[in-house]
Amino acid sequence: MMTSLPAWVTILVALITTCGGTVCGWILRRVDAHESTITRDRLDQALADSTTIRDLQAKLERDFERLEESERERRAIRLDVLRVEMFAHTNSRTQHERQLEAGKEYLELGGNGLGHTRYDALRQDYLRREAGCDWTYR
Repeated sequence: MMTSLPAWVTILVALITTCGGTVCGWILRRVDAHESTITRDRLDQALADSTTIRDLQAKLERDFERLEESERERRAIRLDVLRVEMFAHTNSRTQHERQLEAGKEYLELGGNGLGHTRYDALRQDYLRREAGCDWTYR
């Protein structure tokens, strides 16, 4: 006659069978997901080999060069405008103060030479006029 298994053995076998299948399924899903995951190096290599990405990169480099050239030209034009403003004939105290502001900006942008000399002369003239309270311009 057959002897029956204790209840705890039956419960243990049921748990192992049920959980074991779940755990094995989870492990298999993780392995499959890991194999289909692309690494950063593989992605970088794929992007580097892409003609579209190379074309976009070349266009961006051209655009950045144009932008830098435009910034250099804008700076040169701004220095010219400030220089013209500083060398204008001074007719009033307000204009004199504006010329001093233009001179400061001119020096901050890296201007030098005659513009720097003119700024120093404007500043000395302003200090002289301020000390003597002489705001009459001819």
